[in-house]
Amino acid sequence: MVSINLKETNGLVLAYLGDSVWETYVREYFVLKGFNLRNLNNNVVKHVNAKAQSEILKKILPEVDEKYLQIINKAKNGNIKSFPQTCTVMEYREATGFEAYIAALYIDGEIEKIKGIIKNNIG
Repeated sequence: MVSINLKETNGLVLAYLGDSVWETYVREYFVLKGFNLRNLNNNVVKHVNAKAQSEILKKILPEVDEKYLQIINKAKNGNIKSFPQTCTVMEYREATGFEAYIAALYIDGEIEKIKGIIKNNIG
């Protein structure tokens, strides 16, 4: 378990960590499914992007605990300086909130919850 104070940590910093955590567990998911290298990358990139993460957040949001909703909103409303052209500003903000949520779950040791999100929304 990681020792980071969720209330004091900048939401965008949490999103930065969550981006890495999400990609790692999505990669693990497809490796364990037995995909070859080309198919691994093709499948991972479908789920490790702002549009996909925004969609997943919308699906899971009704089930998210209040503690984590605050973290999601803090990241979504953070001072994001630039946005990719591959998605809307709102999708990018939602994806940022999603990544912060993933980081918070990781910090709290809720790895099975992360894997459950992957299984229920990717698999």
